[in-house]
Order: sequence, then C-alpha cells, then structure tokens
Amino acid sequence: MHPKTADRIATVFFWTIGLITLSILLFIILEIFGRGLLTALKPSFFWGQPKTDAPGGGVRPMLFSSIYLACLTILISLPISLGAAIYMNEFARRGRFTNFIRFCLDSLATLPSIVFGIFGMTLFVIRLRWSYCLLAGACTLALLNLPIFLRSTEEALRQVPQTYREASMSLGSTRWATIRKVVLPTAMPGIITGAILPIGRIMGESAAVIYTTGLFVNFLPRSPLDPAAPLAGYIWYAQTEAWVPDYRQIVNGGAALLLIIVFLINYLARKLAKVYSEKKTLGGI
Repeated sequence: MHPKTADRIATVFFWTIGLITLSILLFIILEIFGRGLLTALKPSFFWGQPKTDAPGGGVRPMLFSSIYLACLTILISLPISLGAAIYMNEFARRGRFTNFIRFCLDSLATLPSIVFGIFGMTLFVIRLRWSYCLLAGACTLALLNLPIFLRSTEEALRQVPQTYREASMSLGSTRWATIRKVVLPTAMPGIITGAILPIGRIMGESAAVIYTTGLFVNFLPRSPLDPAAPLAGYIWYAQTEAWVPDYRQIVNGGAALLLIIVFLINYLARKLAKVYSEKKTLGGI
C-alpha cells in the first residue's frame, strides 16, 4: 500500500473513533442536563431540605455532606500520598521492592469501589464501632483514591528535571532542602492538578459511601463522627428505596447538579495549576 494512502486511511480511522467517542460523551451530558438541569438550578432544590412523604424536597444536607466528605478525604489522603511519593521518587532505590509497591498500587486502583466500601464497613463501621459517619466514609475513600493520588504526585515529581536537583546540591544544599525548595515548587502544578481532579470521583462515588456514611439525613453534619448522606449515595437511595412521590425529579436534578460540580472542580484544578505556573514563571523572571 502506498504510504500516502495508508496515512489517509489511518487519519480517517482515528478521526472516526474520536468523533464517535465525543458524540457518546456529548449524548450523555446532554441527556443528563436535558432531564434535570432546570431542577438542579432551582434554589429550592439545591438549598432546600429533603422530604420523605411529600414532593418538592431539596438536597442541601446531601450537597453539604458531599463537600464535607471530599475535604475530609483530601485532608487524610494528601499528606500520606505526598510523603509516600517523595520517598518513592527521591529516596527509595530503584529495584524489585519499589516495583512491587507500584504493582500493588496499580492493582488497588483497578479494584471495584464496592470492595473498598465493604472493607470500610467491616473495619471502620463494625470493628472500630464508628457507626455510619463522615470519618468512616473519608477513610474508605482515602484508601480508594490513595493509589491515584500517589501515582499522580510521583509522576509530577518525576517530571522535574534531574539537573535542577544536581544544580541545587552542587551549591551545598542538602537533599531535603533541595526537595523542599526546588523539587516541590517546580512540581506543584502537577501536584495541585493530581490532588483536585480526584475530588470529582470522590463527589460522584456511591458504592463506597452507602456502606460507610449513610443514605439519608435531614440536617447538616457538623462533626466527622456524624452520619451523612453524600449526593451520589442519595441519588441511588431515591431511585431504589425512597418512597418520595417526585423521586424521578430528584434523581434527574441530583445527577445534573453532580455533573455541574464535577465540571467546576475540573475547571478549578486546571485554572489553579495554570495560575501557579504563571506565578512561578513571573517570580523566576
């Protein structure tokens, strides 16, 4: 086959695959927004109290629970993943042990979230007797997202040129001073992106939270030991078990609201990384 003909065929093939994928994605987004966007934008919906025996309930406790749960999960998982990534990339020797750890992390990242949910229920809810609470859900989601946090942070550290480290240490800096003042600031845009993007997964997770945090609350949780009902879990509850007259409207509106939140989180992650990069560039100049 002539090279130009093969190039045209490959171009058409990959453009077709890309357009099909984009079309499916747009169909899902438009379908969700078409069914529930008007409901999600109503102040009485996202700021109202849920109702179990009458139509017109809102999702304010569920929305607050999701945000609270995401912040608590980040507070638990980010320091652990950052410290582990620094050790893996800066201190640990390359060999079978580190390769085995990375293999275990990749294996954990592929496990279904319901496995983590059952593990979290067994350990935190039953064995430690925390009952259903935000802390149990946050610890479970921290375990669920730890491989993603760690590998993304490690990849951000790996992208820092080795010449930066060599130049810093040649001037008399210690290894820790080099990591703290050179490596981490340079890798910070990637670390920020890697820390914020999984929040969308945390907000949209349902299988893990229904076993650890709860399904329905009509109050705003204050303590990490309070029960909660994240929005994704409440959507499942309203669809399958709740006896709410307008459950379909709640499900569609909750899905649209959850999608809006995920879009905002992704935009915020990219915006923060870009602003930090520009700030560091101007500071360096």
